[in-house]
Amino acid sequence: MAQVRPYTRGMLRVSGLQVRTFACAGLAALALAACGQQDGGDTAEEQPGPESSSSPAGEEAPAGTPDCTEVWQEGKAIPRGYQGCADETGAYVKRDVMGCSSGQRMVVYGDRFWGVLGGTVNEAQGSLDEDRDYRTSMRNCSA
Repeated sequence: MAQVRPYTRGMLRVSGLQVRTFACAGLAALALAACGQQDGGDTAEEQPGPESSSSPAGEEAPAGTPDCTEVWQEGKAIPRGYQGCADETGAYVKRDVMGCSSGQRMVVYGDRFWGVLGGTVNEAQGSLDEDRDYRTSMRNCSA
């Protein structure tokens, strides 16, 4: 019959190579997790926030940028190439976009308007988070 040895600290000895390998693997995983589109691209992981925001430091809107009040009118078509708009101060408001499972891109503006690129603008009754139609659109987008 084999004798059962009690657990000792020596049994948990880990070599330096094993520690370095584990640390390198952990750093690699962190680096990959940190990788992502930093340019505001259109990936399915993007989630629209409750509000679009002006660009950092009040960046002035590029020439030819439409006014937000022109783009975001209920029932009006959202241009397929929409990238953003100029708010009432002339600051550039980048589009707030989320890729849908259907391939469409849903955009929101402020806490009031939403729609898909090339589709029509919808206006929330209250805030977006409280609007039933908006919540339904979000569920359909991510389904």
